Amino acid sequence: MNTAEALIKLLEEDGVKHIFGHPGEQILPFYKALKDSSIEHILTRHEQGAAHAADAYARSSGNYGLCISTAGPGAMNLVMGVATAFKDSVPLLVITGDNDYSKKDEDIFQNSSINGVFENISIKSFRPSSGKSAISNLIEALVMFQKYPKGPVHINLSKDILLEDISLDDLDLKGIVDSFDHDIFEGIDSNLGIFDESISSFGDVYELVNIFDNHFIYYAGKLVFIDDFYSKFNSFSKNNASDVDNNINLAINKFKLSRKPLVIVGNGIVWGKAIDKLSIFVSKTWSPIATTFHSKGVITESDKLNLGIVGLRGTSLANYAYENSDCILVLGARLSERTIASCGYDGVKDKIIHVNIDDDCLKGNIDISMDASDFLDLLLKEIESKDYKNNEFILYNDWINEIYSHYEELIVDGIDDVEDNYIPLRPPYAINKIVNAFKGSYFLSDAGTHTTWTTLLSKNDRFGKLLFSGGFGPMGYGLPGAIGVAIAHPDSQIVVICGDGDIQMVIQELATLREYDLNVNVFIIDNSQLGIIRQWEETVYDMDKYQIELSNPDFAKLADAYGIESMRVESREDLDLAIDKAFSSNHAFLVDVCVCEEDIPLPR
Repeated sequence: MNTAEALIKLLEEDGVKHIFGHPGEQILPFYKALKDSSIEHILTRHEQGAAHAADAYARSSGNYGLCISTAGPGAMNLVMGVATAFKDSVPLLVITGDNDYSKKDEDIFQNSSINGVFENISIKSFRPSSGKSAISNLIEALVMFQKYPKGPVHINLSKDILLEDISLDDLDLKGIVDSFDHDIFEGIDSNLGIFDESISSFGDVYELVNIFDNHFIYYAGKLVFIDDFYSKFNSFSKNNASDVDNNINLAINKFKLSRKPLVIVGNGIVWGKAIDKLSIFVSKTWSPIATTFHSKGVITESDKLNLGIVGLRGTSLANYAYENSDCILVLGARLSERTIASCGYDGVKDKIIHVNIDDDCLKGNIDISMDASDFLDLLLKEIESKDYKNNEFILYNDWINEIYSHYEELIVDGIDDVEDNYIPLRPPYAINKIVNAFKGSYFLSDAGTHTTWTTLLSKNDRFGKLLFSGGFGPMGYGLPGAIGVAIAHPDSQIVVICGDGDIQMVIQELATLREYDLNVNVFIIDNSQLGIIRQWEETVYDMDKYQIELSNPDFAKLADAYGIESMRVESREDLDLAIDKAFSSNHAFLVDVCVCEEDIPLPR
C-alpha cells in the first residue's frame, strides 16, 4: 500500500462520500487510489468551483467539505474558495499535489510556495516529508474537525510522498480518530509520566494516542506531539484551569441574574452539532435569540423568540434587544463589525459573555474559550438541577413584550411592482416572486445587489436554507456552491439567485451541473451592469458610471448550449411561466431575468 491508498482508506473510514476537485500531474497518484474507492469525485471545471462547492457542501450538511487540486496553478486556483471558507470559519479539508519533496527548493516547472500561501488562509497548513507524517497530518486534521472545527486545514502532498510504500499492518485508522471521543486513559501505563497532579486536574480535556510510535496528546482542543506538550507544559497550570472554571461560573450567574437577556448565535452552534441543544435551551428559558448572517434559520424564523439577524441590515427586534438588553450571551459567533454595527461595541462590551472555541476572536467582558455546545451542556445542566422558574432562569415575558413593542415592519420598496408595471422588471419584485415560489428550498446567493434583496426577503425554517459568503464576499460563489448543496442533498430542490456579473466568473460550472444532472434552478438577475459598484460610484464617490456596463451574452442560449433547459424573462407573465417550469422540472433549469437598474436599500 502506498501513501495515497492509505489516505483514501482513512477518508473512507471517516465517512467521506464526496470530493470536489480537478486532476493534474502531481496529484495523479491520489486520483489513482481514489478511482477504486467508494468516494465519489465531483469534477468541477475550475478549482475555484471545487472549493466553493466543498464549502457549501459543508455549510449545508454540518460536516467538513473536501476539495483537491494539483500543484502550482491548480493550487493557486483554489485560493479564492479556501479564503472564503477561512473568513467564514467553514471546516474544509484542502488537499493539493506538489512536485517531489526532494525537489521542493529547486526552480522547476510549476514549483511554487504553496504552503506559504495557504498558511495565511487556513488554520493549519501541512507539508509532510514522509508517508507516515502524511497519515499523521491527516489524522490530526480529522481530529481538528471533530474537536476544533473553525476553518480550512490544508495538506500539501508531494508526488513522491504519495507514491511511497507504507506499512499499516492491521492498524485501525478509524479507531484512532474515534478514540478521541472518550477518555482513553484507563489502563494506560502511568510510567508515561503524565499523570501528575498538575495535569490530572484538567479532567477529560486531554487524551493520549499512539500513532506510528509517536505519542500525541489531545489538549485544550489541539493535537500535539508529547515532546511539544512537555516543552509548553509550564504554561499550563491549575491557575489556567481555575480561571476557566471561574469565568464559566461568572457567566452562568450573570445570565441567571439577567432580566433582559439576549443570546446571539453564530455558526459555532452548527459546527458544534448543538442546534437541538439550543432549541431546548430556548424553549426552557424563553430567552430571545438573534443570529448572525451565517446562522440565519438556526431556529425557525417563524418562532417568536428568534428575533432575526442582528447588526448591519438587522431586524428592528434584534437590534433593539442588542442595544437594550442587560446581558448578551454570544455563542459561537465572531462578533464581526457587521454583527455589532447597530450601536457599536463599546457601549455593550460590559454586557457580553463571549463563548467561542477560537480564543483569538473573544471580545466580551467575560470570555470563555470553549465549544459553544459544551457551554450549552453546562447551562442545561444548571437548568435541570434547579427550579429555574423561581428566580433562576425566569421566563422573560415582560422583556419579550418590550422588544416587540418596538417592532418596525420591514418594507422593501418594489416588491409589488403592480402600479408602474415596470418593463423590464424591478429586481426586488423578481426576487420576491422567486423566494415565495420556492419556499422550503435551499437558496444560495452570490455577491452583488441581488444578495441584499434575497437576504431581506427570505425566511428560513431551519439552518442552511440560505447560504452565501458573508465575510469574504467573492463573486462566483453561488453557482458552484449550489452544486455542493445539491450533492449533499440530492433529493432537495436548490435555487441559486445570482447576478449577471458574478455568474460569468464561474459560468463553466454549468457543465458540472449538467454532467451530474443536478436539480438546481439558476435565476440570473440581469441588469447588464455591476450594479452595486455603479451605486457606490454615484452615491459615495460622486462620479459618473465607469467600467460597470456589461455586454452580456444571451444566457438562455448559453444554457441551451450546455444542454440545460432555460428561459429568458422580460415581463411578469414570463417570470410566472419560468417559475412554473423551473419548479416542475427535476433537472437543472436556468432563467435569465431581465431587470431594470435599481439601487439597493442602504442600512439605516
